[in-house]
Amino acid sequence: MNKKARLSTNTKIILGIIGGFILALVVIPVLFALFLTIRPDSSVPTIFYEAVEVIEEEDNFYITVYRTETSEFQKMEFERYLIGVVAAEMPALFELEALRAQAIAARTYAMRILEHDDYILDTVRHQVFLDDDQLRERWNDDFEIHFLKIKEAVTSTNGIVLTYDGELITPMFFAMSSGATENSEDVFPTKRPYLRSVASTGYENRTDFAVSETFTIDELKRAFDDNSITADNVSVLGHSEGGNVDEVAIGEKTYTGRDLREILGLRSAAFSISNSRRGITFTTYGHGHGVGMSQHGANVMAHDGHDYVAILQHFYQNVTLMEKNFTNGE
Repeated sequence: MNKKARLSTNTKIILGIIGGFILALVVIPVLFALFLTIRPDSSVPTIFYEAVEVIEEEDNFYITVYRTETSEFQKMEFERYLIGVVAAEMPALFELEALRAQAIAARTYAMRILEHDDYILDTVRHQVFLDDDQLRERWNDDFEIHFLKIKEAVTSTNGIVLTYDGELITPMFFAMSSGATENSEDVFPTKRPYLRSVASTGYENRTDFAVSETFTIDELKRAFDDNSITADNVSVLGHSEGGNVDEVAIGEKTYTGRDLREILGLRSAAFSISNSRRGITFTTYGHGHGVGMSQHGANVMAHDGHDYVAILQHFYQNVTLMEKNFTNGE
């Protein structure tokens, strides 16, 4: 091989090396970028992943909640909704069995509403619901521990509802009774056979069990729009079986205990009346309307060793706990 031929061969080799190097600089980054975009299992077609998302949507039960604060309708998974309800309606520090009872009551109440309405309100008109941001604001650094406890109460009772004669009940609940719950017809228009007056005690030593509030005669006259009211014509006329005031005289008129509670903003309709130089003092006992499950009563029962079944069957007479599989296809 002559000198000219050797130079030509060396040139080709050098050019080949340079070309390969340039090609590597261009191709390798492109291949690496493509690698990063490949799904974990690139052999599975995209349509599979889309189908999984649809299946998850169908297998879970979704409801619509009207968020009053934002005036928006929000779709959410039902059991996740219940976590926000239980967290809003019952203190997270309550016993787990009481929280389980509350979860079942809340689930039943929501399903009862959805038998007639397409959505649920997030206020006391239906059930109070708080989202994660609201719960973080309420619980601060204790968010995670409280959230997990509430979640346990909901998931461990998944699908369980309360029925009477095969139908969902209206499981009313409230904070604290005055010593016994109320018959439903003594507070609300409808008589329900499972909402009967039952004993509920064990928290009478709480500082918020008996609360007094005094109104001047002038304040009462304005509240009731009645100038005939004096210190001598305000009195309790009768009580219900559960202990609420059934009828009360105010001035020249008579009112139900519930009416007076709403007009004056009292904690309950179980109250006593006394006179003082400052005016009329109303001392309330317990907190809430008094019908159904007393939440503090449920917590006392749980602390004493009763499970959620015993708690629910005490406050809701002759009911059956039934497990139901909810789907949006029903």
